[in-house]
Amino acid sequence: MLSGACSISGESHYFLGNRYRLNIVHTDGNPKVEIKRKTHIDLHINPKASTEKREETLNNFYRRELKKQLPPLVEKWQKVTGVQVNEVKVKKMKTKWRTSNPKDKRIWLNLELAKNPLKLTEYVIAHEMTHLLEKTHTERFHDLMDSFMPQWEQYKNELNNSVLGHFEWKNA
Repeated sequence: MLSGACSISGESHYFLGNRYRLNIVHTDGNPKVEIKRKTHIDLHINPKASTEKREETLNNFYRRELKKQLPPLVEKWQKVTGVQVNEVKVKKMKTKWRTSNPKDKRIWLNLELAKNPLKLTEYVIAHEMTHLLEKTHTERFHDLMDSFMPQWEQYKNELNNSVLGHFEWKNA
């Protein structure tokens, strides 16, 4: 199930580009998510927990893990692009992989990126940092992307064609 609805054991869920089978582990303790094996995500949750609570627990795991990955990627791409970013945040977005605010030098990343290979998150970070230099997708923007990340178009296509891509998402 790709919706992230955490209902039953055996559903497919993705993390860093890898497919895992969901294993619901009933507990009276605090809800948590663990990846102990290369094939399964264990969702420790109260058996009476709602689907919404299960999804919230899994999303909290994705958010925490994605945030762990960001500092070295941001640092790397600040050096490559020469752009200093003031803040990178993660939120659940319905229509985009990312957005940025050039004035505040803030980047917002879609929580769904945690489900994709890390190289695609890296592409999105480079893309948004380039937007801090060039606001729109001009020829200069494309030239900058070509110089910063020569394979960026491959990553863009991979992201948009991923199992998690959405046909209405534009300019990713």
